[in-house]
Amino acid sequence: MKKLILTLFTLSAFVCNGRIEKSKNEESLIRKILTDPSSEEIQEVLFELKKQDLSPKNVVIQDSILLSNTNTLYILSHKVHGNKHYGAVIIPNRNDIKKLPVIIFATGGDGMHNQFDITQDFNHNAAQFPSFLGEELDKKFIVVIPSFRGQQMIIDDKKYQSEGNVGDAFDGATTDALSFLNVSIKTFSQIDENLIAIYGGSRGGTVALLASSRDKRIQRAIVVATPTDMKKLYLLYSEQFKLLFFNDLLIGKITEKEARKKFISISPIHFIKQLPMVQLHHDKNDPFVPVEFAKILVENMKANKKPVDSYFYDEGIHGFWNDENYWKRVQDFIRPLLD
Repeated sequence: MKKLILTLFTLSAFVCNGRIEKSKNEESLIRKILTDPSSEEIQEVLFELKKQDLSPKNVVIQDSILLSNTNTLYILSHKVHGNKHYGAVIIPNRNDIKKLPVIIFATGGDGMHNQFDITQDFNHNAAQFPSFLGEELDKKFIVVIPSFRGQQMIIDDKKYQSEGNVGDAFDGATTDALSFLNVSIKTFSQIDENLIAIYGGSRGGTVALLASSRDKRIQRAIVVATPTDMKKLYLLYSEQFKLLFFNDLLIGKITEKEARKKFISISPIHFIKQLPMVQLHHDKNDPFVPVEFAKILVENMKANKKPVDSYFYDEGIHGFWNDENYWKRVQDFIRPLLD
C-alpha cells in the first residue's frame, strides 16, 4: 500500500510539473507575440492585408423586408474565403435616382457572442429600429450591416447563420465587413462608393478602425467604447482572451510568425497613419474598456496630425449614453457626406 501511494504521489507530481512546464512555455511564447512591433513588421502586415481577395462571390439576395418607415431591408448571402456569410442592407425609399452615401454598422461582441438582432442591438435613446440614424437621415443614407463569421443574424423570427470561427472576432470580422461592403456596392447601384462612413461600438469600434485603415474609400469612422490596443486588452483580461487570441497558436494550427502577424493586425494603434477622420466616444468610467484605450488613440492621432474629435461622458456605462448631444454629434459628423 505504501508503495502504491508513493507511486501515485510521484505520478501526480509529474503530471502537475508537466502542466506547470507547459503553462510556462505557453506564457513565454505569448510574451514574444506581445512585444511591440517594428515599423517594418507593421508595413509587412499591411502589405499582406492588401493582397486579400475581398471580391464578391456567390452573391444571392435571400430576402427583402419592407420596414415601417417604408425603407427596404435586404438580406444577402455570399462567400468569404470559402465560408457562407450573411449581411443586411437598408435602401431608403426615395423618388429620385440619386446615388447615396453609405454608413456601415459594425456590431459589438468579443468573440463569444454568436448572435445579434438587427432590431435590438443598435437601439438607443435617439434612434430605435427601424431608424438607425434618426428620421431625417434614414432617407439619405444607405445602411450596410455585416454579420461576422460564426454569428447568427436575427431579424424578427428569421435567423441567418454565417459560417466560420466566431472567435476570429477582430481581423476576421474586419475582412467580413469589407467583403460585405464590396458585395453591397456590386448589388445596389444606388451606392456612392466614394462616400462611406463606418460606425461601431466596443468590438465593432475596433472593426471600424481596422476597416477604415485598410480601405481608403471609408472617409469617416465613428467609434464608441472601443478597444484600441490588443496588448493592453490581453493584459487586462488575459484569462478571457488567451484562447480567443492565441488558441490557434497553442494547438499548433498556425506558426509563431503567423500568430504574431495576426496579433499585430488587430490593434488599431499600429495603424494610426492609415486612419481617416475619426470621431471617438468613451465613458470616463467605462466598466469594461477603460478610458485609457480612448486616450491613447487620441494622443497618437494628434501626434501624427490625424483629424480626431473626441467626446467623454460621465455615466459609467459601456456606450449608448443618455446625453442628448451624443447622437447629434454622430449625425453632424456624417452630414458632410451629403454635400
